[in-house]
Amino acid sequence: MLAIAYHFHVLPRYRDQFQHAWNAARDSLHQALGLVSCELSLPRERRDAFTLLLAWDSQASFERFTRTWVGVWMLNGMGLQREAFAAPIQTDIGEEAFAPRVGKRAA
Repeated sequence: MLAIAYHFHVLPRYRDQFQHAWNAARDSLHQALGLVSCELSLPRERRDAFTLLLAWDSQASFERFTRTWVGVWMLNGMGLQREAFAAPIQTDIGEEAFAPRVGKRAA
């Protein structure tokens, strides 16, 4: 299983917009072929990042997702402008170490 964690360092004044964008994208994400589970972890402190944890059944499923409109939109900051972020989006790729705990919803 391919596990990927994206870290979005969103400035405090843009956090509500970021959460709204996540809510708008969540249903489309849950319908992605090959997605085993996903979870958005909220930051604990102002300087911490939102972390999106995705578990895919294969590398091919993830690569297919990155070529969809929702994949490109999500992985580039969910439509927020660059000034909404305190740092570039970080990515961690691995195996079980980043596997999210929450399964995707039934369709």
